[in-house]
Amino acid sequence: MTSHGGAMEDEISAHAMGYVCVDLVKTAHRFDLPMRAVARRLGYVYIGVTKSSSLIVPEALLDHLSAHRIELLIVPDLGHLRGRVPPELAEITDIHDLSGRSTYERGGG
Repeated sequence: MTSHGGAMEDEISAHAMGYVCVDLVKTAHRFDLPMRAVARRLGYVYIGVTKSSSLIVPEALLDHLSAHRIELLIVPDLGHLRGRVPPELAEITDIHDLSGRSTYERGGG
């Protein structure tokens, strides 16, 4: 039996989300298409981009990733994560750096 509904696909598919620190860019919208393309190329369902300031409490991003079951977090560059792959993020999700065109796999941060 096959499902023709998108909702069931989303439930079983791995989710990707973009993250942009608004303090570092004038507009976050320009990253949406490249992030969507990376997610598609790597086999993820892209659920959109989330934006925050550099003053974000890291736990808030962790909670957001967990709540949406994010398997891949896509950032414009590591500056949006304060210049490094945070170990607490690397434990729960893969992280893709658009500018470096590299993916840091979970557990490798």
